[in-house]
Amino acid sequence: MPRHLSRLAGALVLTWAVATGVAGAEQQAPPGADDQGLAPRDVQRLFDAYVLMQAQERLVLTDQQYPQFLQRLKALQDVRRQTQQARAAIIQELARGVSGKPGVSLDEAGLRDRMRRLREVDERGLADTRRACDAIDQILDVQQQARFRVFEEQMERRKVELVLRARQVARANRRGTLTQPDR
Repeated sequence: MPRHLSRLAGALVLTWAVATGVAGAEQQAPPGADDQGLAPRDVQRLFDAYVLMQAQERLVLTDQQYPQFLQRLKALQDVRRQTQQARAAIIQELARGVSGKPGVSLDEAGLRDRMRRLREVDERGLADTRRACDAIDQILDVQQQARFRVFEEQMERRKVELVLRARQVARANRRGTLTQPDR
């Protein structure tokens, strides 16, 4: 298959996966209804695989570099995902803690503790991300390092665009199902 068709096929599969994943995630699915769409973590895995596929081509990796790059990029993705999950959990605790609901709100000491933990997660995430990027840089030449930084930014933008597009599709689907009569 020609390279541009391969890229187009990958982009279409990714767009479909994100659209169905977000559509499924935003709808209130009954318990046990797995066919509503992909879970957000599955969409993230698909996007990570797409990034790996595109990286080899965009960075012009040699066959010798690719296995090491693959392993190190996966490590970087894992670090970022773990940091994001840990942050989200603490932010949820903070949100519950400042909700004002009786029995749920945190006192000042509890809030300070969550804020300290959030700062620690942020600092550890930055340090771990820096180490993971340094490990990637060790196997890339300077040109590839620069390409990698540009590539990462482009992939992040593409991910945001796909999520926004998928949310639009999900909203349109919800409106369509709300306005269509029952048969």
